[in-house]
Amino acid sequence: MHIKDIETRTGLSRANIRYYEQEGLVHPVRARNGYRDYSEYDVHVLEQIKLMRKLGLPLEEIRMMQAGRSTIADSMRRHLVTLQREQQNLEESMQLC
Repeated sequence: MHIKDIETRTGLSRANIRYYEQEGLVHPVRARNGYRDYSEYDVHVLEQIKLMRKLGLPLEEIRMMQAGRSTIADSMRRHLVTLQREQQNLEESMQLC
């Protein structure tokens, strides 16, 4: 599958897809002509990355999950603590205003 197909299927921009490849999060095969050839698995990985980024997970956390150093549940628990802390800080700021 070419990058244009991946853009359509995932809703990610070409720049984002290439960025995630550059960051080592997705690994398309290179054809003889140098073009990237994306698999169904790459589509799945990119959709997961898109969801995790939408939830606000940092790339390092995603990297840890891909490497098997963290589970999705552990990452979500850590992220929830971070979000709760941010929420508390925002509520305090709102009260000060």
